[in-house]
Amino acid sequence: MKSFELERHGRILEGFYEGYFVKLHDDSENTGGFYILIVDDLVSPTDGGDYWVKDMAELELFVDSSRWKVKWL
Repeated sequence: MKSFELERHGRILEGFYEGYFVKLHDDSENTGGFYILIVDDLVSPTDGGDYWVKDMAELELFVDSSRWKVKWL
């Protein structure tokens, strides 16, 4: 069961990268997969990173393994 939203910012309340913001971007038209974009601040980020997964199944595994509780904005 999907416990996340695509194309929307969320604040990570618990789990890996707690306190950071996340956005899950569907890039299937270009790369066939999804980007996970993580930043410490939405206005002036100074830290963060990105990950790429090949499909929805891998995205679900990534989110589950991160043990995130996210407040979607």
